[in-house]
Amino acid sequence: MRDKVLFVYNPNAGTKKIVSKLNDVVYQLIDDSSDLVISPTRKRNDAKEAVKAYLKEGSCVKVVCSGGDGTLHEVVEGMMECDESLRVPIVYLPAGSTNDFGYSMCLPKDIVAAAALSKTGMEYPCDIGCFNGKYVVYTAAFGLFSDVSYATSQSMKNVFGHAAYVLNGAGALTNIETISATITLPDDDEVIEGKFIVGMVVSASSIGGFRGITGPDVRLNDGKYELFLVREPSALQVPGLLNDIRRGNFDNPLIVFRHISRAEFEFEEEVAWTIDGEYGGTCLQAHMTVKKHAVTFMAPRDLMGLLS
Repeated sequence: MRDKVLFVYNPNAGTKKIVSKLNDVVYQLIDDSSDLVISPTRKRNDAKEAVKAYLKEGSCVKVVCSGGDGTLHEVVEGMMECDESLRVPIVYLPAGSTNDFGYSMCLPKDIVAAAALSKTGMEYPCDIGCFNGKYVVYTAAFGLFSDVSYATSQSMKNVFGHAAYVLNGAGALTNIETISATITLPDDDEVIEGKFIVGMVVSASSIGGFRGITGPDVRLNDGKYELFLVREPSALQVPGLLNDIRRGNFDNPLIVFRHISRAEFEFEEEVAWTIDGEYGGTCLQAHMTVKKHAVTFMAPRDLMGLLS
């Protein structure tokens, strides 16, 4: 049986640029030593099920994924649900509206150039989070702004791009709710309590298209995710707080920032979470762990120093 390269893509992601460049992308992926299987998605979980089916078949040597962070999440989820021995490298072609993970991986913005990494890139093992049994590629979040991605319609994203997120995010500022939480960090023997407006567990240098708000030392392969919490501010503290968040200044006493491999959350009321830009359900308690080097991606060789 010949080797197979599975190409999963979301034709509706972002401004649908994958459709206009499909021939050029396929040309980059064709290889005499393997068969290219093209699998466009039509509905939720199509990407996940395609990955699981071809990995379990045993002849798949690489998965190429084009779409937004939601499509990437499905591909990773499908791979994580297979035996570790069956997992193969992922070539990610960012084609969404914000592409947080693609930015964090220093991937080319041009999807044809990203597709070329299938042959020219270097394998880069990435950490994957596990949140209450659900896999997390780059972020699990609650509170202010956490619903901006999934609450923004696809048509609005396609028309306005990143500006759509900014517009929806600005609306959240008019209705700031506080969330009472207790966060336990078992590995550090630390308990953090209080009222918070934002909570995130992140492995990315961009969230919702906002660059650098998780600090300068984010690594995608160190076995750690970044815990980012913002305590309830007074009205007078809001401008300075927003400026510090934008600049990545974590000396502000309202900001809690930790590098964690495990975290346990407990809330007084049910809290809604976002996982990789999609609605992740509600819970009173949550447990987050990091699986080091769980999935391998193809990354640019000339930028490996920035990623390591």
